[in-house]
Amino acid sequence: MRVRGTNKRGDTPRPDKGGSLLFFRRLLRYVLMQRRWLIAAITCIVILAVSYSVGIGTFLPVLQIMLNEEGVPTWVNRSVTEKRLGGVRLTTFTRLERPRADVPAEYDYSAMLLGKPPERSDLRNHAFADDLLIAIDGRRVPAGALFGWIADQPDGARFRLTIRSMDGSTRDAEVEVGPVALHWRIGHRLANLLPSGNTREERLRSLVYILSVLVAISFVQNVSRFFGEYLVGLVAARTLVSLRREMYRKVLRLPLSFFAQRGTSDVMSRFTNDSQDIYRGLTFVFAQTIREPLKSVGVFVLAMMLAPRITLMAVVVAPAVLGLIRYFGKIVRRANRRLLQGYSRMLGALEGALVGVRVVKGYNMERFERRHLFGIDWTMLRHQLRIEMVDALTSPSFEVLGMVAGAAATVWFYSEMLAGRLDAAGFLTMVLCLIGIFDPLRKLSNLYTRIQRANAAAERVFEIIDLPVEEDLSAGARPRLPPFEREIVFEQVTFTYPGADRPAVADFSLTVRRGERIALVGPNGSGKTTIMSLLARFFEPQRGRILFDGRNMAEYSIDSLRRQISLVTQDTVLFGVTVRENIAYGDERLLRRMTMQARHPQRAYPWSDGMARIEEAARAAYADEFIRELPQGYETLIGEHGATLSGGQKQRLTIARAILRNAPILVFDEATSQIDADSENKIHRAVEAFLADRTGFIIAHRFSTILQADRIVVMDAGRIVDVGRHEDLLARCSLYRTLFETQLISAPTSGSPGIAGA
Repeated sequence: MRVRGTNKRGDTPRPDKGGSLLFFRRLLRYVLMQRRWLIAAITCIVILAVSYSVGIGTFLPVLQIMLNEEGVPTWVNRSVTEKRLGGVRLTTFTRLERPRADVPAEYDYSAMLLGKPPERSDLRNHAFADDLLIAIDGRRVPAGALFGWIADQPDGARFRLTIRSMDGSTRDAEVEVGPVALHWRIGHRLANLLPSGNTREERLRSLVYILSVLVAISFVQNVSRFFGEYLVGLVAARTLVSLRREMYRKVLRLPLSFFAQRGTSDVMSRFTNDSQDIYRGLTFVFAQTIREPLKSVGVFVLAMMLAPRITLMAVVVAPAVLGLIRYFGKIVRRANRRLLQGYSRMLGALEGALVGVRVVKGYNMERFERRHLFGIDWTMLRHQLRIEMVDALTSPSFEVLGMVAGAAATVWFYSEMLAGRLDAAGFLTMVLCLIGIFDPLRKLSNLYTRIQRANAAAERVFEIIDLPVEEDLSAGARPRLPPFEREIVFEQVTFTYPGADRPAVADFSLTVRRGERIALVGPNGSGKTTIMSLLARFFEPQRGRILFDGRNMAEYSIDSLRRQISLVTQDTVLFGVTVRENIAYGDERLLRRMTMQARHPQRAYPWSDGMARIEEAARAAYADEFIRELPQGYETLIGEHGATLSGGQKQRLTIARAILRNAPILVFDEATSQIDADSENKIHRAVEAFLADRTGFIIAHRFSTILQADRIVVMDAGRIVDVGRHEDLLARCSLYRTLFETQLISAPTSGSPGIAGA
């Protein structure tokens, strides 16, 4: 089995399954979750297929009326009689059409044999070609009455049939009524509902009846088609929602190492482009793959009733059709997978260019970015054109195969008509059947390519769904971590990012008592943020452990750990919703109630104190003062990433969110590079007030923050250099003294209380 190499994004190699539909079959499990709607859709599709076949079958009596002199009841009764008498061929004798001097006028409109009776017929030793069947059990009957009487007899009935030869001699033959197929029995009963005469008026009335039935069938067919297609779309859409829900659940629980390796654009592409390919594949499969074969099979059965040897044609054509379908499907699957990967790269490049548009413009890199995006688009175009080429080639290939098969079948049908084994109405009906068989199959010419496109997309989606989530990284369910009471201990913690050549944190050991405030300082890349990420279990250490009150936190659930941590990140994260919802993000239950209240305002939800808690948290974070100046106050939409707010306002909102969470541990990654002195002062006061009786981990960038710490941890290259208070570190730690002189007091913080203290 061949194995693909890793792609440019470092994806893990996966076995190349060629034309395998493994992932599409797995996708069908999600479809079966919508079985109620699926059964209704399939029922409508089956009704459509049956009505399609019945509609084509209705053309036979229509053509019979229009092309032949005998009415439909007479034609059906004659056909049934021929089968009951062992396969003889009969017609109605008239001297006008066949002038014969030896036949008296009284025998006009008698039944006449066409050709010698076959070996299986009871008439084989008693009758010959052109003999007349003139009486049943000694009772003289014309052709129409003879056909109707024999057609009505039960299987196995016996009677005496009088036969008159061309020389005027007569003889009797004992005849047993043979069996007839069910569809002929049904046709016989339905035909007898029509006018039985052969006059112009009766035939016209029969035609009106049949065409009325055909119109009714067409109405049922199109109503079924509407509901079938709508329900198929419903099933596909609900399946996609279920699949995306599974993807949401999985993506939001993936470890941060996944996003560190692949970024977000690849995941976004799987949610958008891949999902749409799956949707289109599902709708095609259930709207076309069920409907068209059923239509073709129904007409095939009808043709089998009329001419069984048509199966030879299908057997000859089928292998070539299946071979072409499989060959084209393999090409499309490979091209579509590369195209979807191209969408991921394009989204990543476009997102980077748009997010950093200030830098792009500032460095005059518009031309470079344009060419870079064009190069990605050109690669995608080649894969897209390969898919389009296969799609464009598929239908003509099947058209040619169908035309060859159709031409051969038409010649064969016409030879049957010339030999007298098929009349003009039967010939035209068989041609219609041939069209009815191959037209649905022609519509399925790109079936396999559509399924393979959906299969390639499903493979990429299930790659995400199959990834282990944070709680799945080690086996077994974990108990909940008890509330934090005494101390947090880091024991020889070591961690290396995937692909890095040296550890981000090495042999980190530290004990933090409850209520203590720890400031982490060090140059960029020293491991400060990594330590906080390990504390929140965004990453798992490769060596060492972190103990909460003597308990190894890796043995307890992540959820129970993170509920004890309020987090304020350096890159302020705000969502494109209202101010109120951004603050409420610190309390899942409160935010859920607010969301449900917005969706269903007529219902009552017990969150009356929620607004008061939000406003209290905002006041504690010194955010209430600017919130009330916004156009809609707490209901103001702040835009994507808080685009309408300043840096200081953004951070105060994130602090309000942390205060609302009211966790015993605060992780505060100070971000004061984009805020003014007044905002910085308010942020420090808010953090100082919130840290009362709480344990704090503060990644410090300003001297004013260090003053709040009980101990300062100096880090470099992932290791602890020294731990102590500010005065002690200034005296004994050269790295700290350098940091203090170059970073901690060098930022423009005029008016900051920290500078005055320095």
